[in-house]
Amino acid sequence: MKNITLSVFMFLILFGCQQDNHEWNPIFEETSFEYFNANLERSLSLIDEAYTEANQIKHESIQKKLSQTKNRLLEIKDYYIPLTVIRQKIYDAERSFKLENIEQSEKLLADSISMLSSLNATTKSEAFDKVILELESMMNAVIYSFKKDSKLNTYKKMKTLGEHVNLMLSRGDLVLSGVEFKK
Repeated sequence: MKNITLSVFMFLILFGCQQDNHEWNPIFEETSFEYFNANLERSLSLIDEAYTEANQIKHESIQKKLSQTKNRLLEIKDYYIPLTVIRQKIYDAERSFKLENIEQSEKLLADSISMLSSLNATTKSEAFDKVILELESMMNAVIYSFKKDSKLNTYKKMKTLGEHVNLMLSRGDLVLSGVEFKK
């Protein structure tokens, strides 16, 4: 009896050690809306400079400043806001997955893919297209994983997806360098 109890105890210890902790709580992941503030501050600064130059009648410089301002505001409208909504949908999909509502999770990711299509239409840039295609591919991999992979593997893919989209927002200036949105 003592050997059986010891064996069961050892089995439980070994089983417990093999459990892979796959918790990911996006609410604890470092998120920021600094990308909104930075672009808005740049835009406001450019508008102030344009007003100053308007008083000094520097038409060429004013046009350049207003064009730069418009580009910054288009970045916010056509990149940062849609991607922020997509990030929220991905986080909500993760929460639904944890609650074992796979159908809702899949729907949220499919909605995100639809939003990506419209986001991709805002610019014609090979680098930007590649970034959007990579994100879409990651979302499709998670959707496919719902049906084919273990919960742990699906969860790992979902975690990577959430971290990736968050990085796209926080490092947006790297992604957007040289990209112009439709005016």
